[in-house]
Formats: sequence, C-alpha cells, structure tokens
Amino acid sequence: MYLNKIGYGLLNNRRPILSIIGHTSKSIIKPTTSISINVHRFKSNLPQDFNPKKTLPQQGEWKYLKQHIPGESVQTNEVKDRVPMFPLGKENVPTLLPKPNVPQVGKQYTFRQVIQILKNKKQPELIYESEPHRLYFLVCFCCGIVFTVYGIILGEYAFFKANKDYEENVEEKNETLRKREWLISLLKNSVFSLTILTFAYQVFKLPTRLMRRIWFLPGNKEFIQFSSYPLFPGRPTPIITVPLENLSRRKTSRIWTGKGFYGTADNSMFFFILREKLANGRSKSWMVDRKGFFWSDGRVFDYLFGKETLAESEAGVPYDEQFGIINREIKKKKKQLRKEHGIFYQFKLSGQEFKQDVGKVGNYLKGYNNDKNDKKQLPPTDKK
Repeated sequence: MYLNKIGYGLLNNRRPILSIIGHTSKSIIKPTTSISINVHRFKSNLPQDFNPKKTLPQQGEWKYLKQHIPGESVQTNEVKDRVPMFPLGKENVPTLLPKPNVPQVGKQYTFRQVIQILKNKKQPELIYESEPHRLYFLVCFCCGIVFTVYGIILGEYAFFKANKDYEENVEEKNETLRKREWLISLLKNSVFSLTILTFAYQVFKLPTRLMRRIWFLPGNKEFIQFSSYPLFPGRPTPIITVPLENLSRRKTSRIWTGKGFYGTADNSMFFFILREKLANGRSKSWMVDRKGFFWSDGRVFDYLFGKETLAESEAGVPYDEQFGIINREIKKKKKQLRKEHGIFYQFKLSGQEFKQDVGKVGNYLKGYNNDKNDKKQLPPTDKK
C-alpha cells in the first residue's frame, strides 16, 4: 500500500479502530471489514528515550545550583566566608543568577505596573542580594592593621616622652609635681594615638554596615528588612527591620545608572549609601554593593529609597545629567540673547534693569513727597 511509501506501517490488532477504503482504477471496493491498525512512524527526529524527569538536575546538582539563585542559599558567618580566593580577580566574577518570576520593565510591563506588582505582594519579597564581600573584608582588615600599628607606635612614643621628661627632671621638681606632669604629658601625647586607634576600630567594624539581603515587607505601613554581618565570625546574622520612610538615599546620588545588567553599575563608585533615620534624630549609614541581584532594575530602588515620583524614577535621569540639562538650557538662552542684543548683551540688559530700578526709586520718592505735602493738618483749637 502507498502508506508504506511515506514511512508508516500497519499491524493487525483485535480491537477495531479504523476502517480503510481501498481505491483502484477499475472499481470501488466498499468497506466490508474493519481492520484494526497500529501506526508507527519511522525516521523520526524525536528521541526514542525522551524522559523529562531525566533532564531535571540531580540532588547534588540542585544543591550547587541553589548557591547561585538569590534567596536560596544559606548565608553563614564562618571565617572562610571572609577570606578571598586567589587570584583576587575571581572575586569580581558575578555568581548570582537572575531570580525567576521577577517582572522586567519592557514590552510586557510598564514601570508603573512593576511597582504595583511589588506593592501587591502578600509575603516578604527579596529585592536585593549581594555578591560575596570577601574583598571588602580583605581591604578593611589590611587598613585596620595599618592604622592599629600606627596607633601603637604613637602610643609608645607618648609613653617614652612622658618617661623621658620624668627621668630628666630639668626643673628639679618634687615627686608629686613630677608624677602629675608625667600623667599630663602622657595624656597630651596620647591624643593622636587614641584617635588613630579609634579610626582603626571603625575600619574593622565597617563590614557590619554592609547589606547582604534586603526584603520588602508590604502592608498598610511598608517596612524594609535586611541582614548584615556580625563583628566576629561564628555569631548569628543580624536582622534589622525599619520602616521604609526611615530609610533613604542621598538626594544628590542615584542608584539607577543605566549601565550593567540591572542598570546599577558605576565606574566611579562601586557601592551606594542608605541612611537610616534613628529615633534620637541621628542617622546611621548602610552600604549596598552595586554588584548584586536587584529586583527588576535600579529604578525600583530610586523609587523606594529616593522618595521620587513614578515619572522621575522611570525617567532615571542622573543627578549630574540634570545639571547638564540646566546648563544646556542656559547656554541656549545666552546664545539667543547674544543673537538679539549683540555681543555686549549683558551690559545692555544690566543697563535696562538699572534704569528700571532708578525709575522705581524716583517714583517712590515722588509719591512719598506728595503724601507728605497732602497730609491733613489738625483743625485749630478754639481759644476761650
């Protein structure tokens, strides 16, 4: 039969499935018998052993893959998490994959719709996760050691200077005065040492101001929850929750730059600062690495922490570019004035304004004199 020529074969089966009508050139054979067939396709491109379950990652593979999905890995505080890998160039390689089911601004969603999706969440939503901060720990550790050594050297010099003045006793003072001057000299020369040691402590403490993960907590009053590092390894991970209105970036900085995968890369600054407003009126700074996972893109963070309108955040005009737009408008206006009034337009316009000011002063003085002359006098009193 001609079915065999196109790659199909027929096999008999007891259960009737399909009736076939045969056609010849001389006569038409009417269907009298039901023939059960099984259809087999030959030379197919489909894999014969296709099994979707086999394509899924195995348990070991999934355990490794989870380390690169934002929010899936377990963040630990061990010493190995603070020691970078060598060569140090490996630490600059991104390790986090984009999180699934995160809307992106484009043909499918507008920026307004993306913000609305975030605000309509019923559960805390992970909006940021940083890459490993091992280079931060290395830099802070090295700088802290350097400042600590300088502080110890200055402290040793202060102690040496105080002992030297005490032993020499040039003015031949009694023991009580010598001890008092020794203490004063030690405190006076230890100021620089204490200042540098305090600064070294702040440098060692700097990684505790790094944000590791940030969650958006929706509700009637929106909150931001984030995790950081403990000062010493092996301690629990600090979790801080603050109202969204108390956490903001600086007005002169922007998170969205339009560069990089999430539009947050910046060649001049590899992190940005979020300021937390405390109850006592003071503020606390937190550092956010620009090289990490951002929910949707950086414009969402400008809207949340920059307290901007939807239009301003969607436009994403950097602060420097805003000044550039203003300067270009000023130059355009100056060019137009130069064309209308000539090269010395500044002197001409200044003269016109000066003339107007002189006229206003003259009118004011003239009106003042008229009011003074027209002032009504009291009627004379009758003398009896």
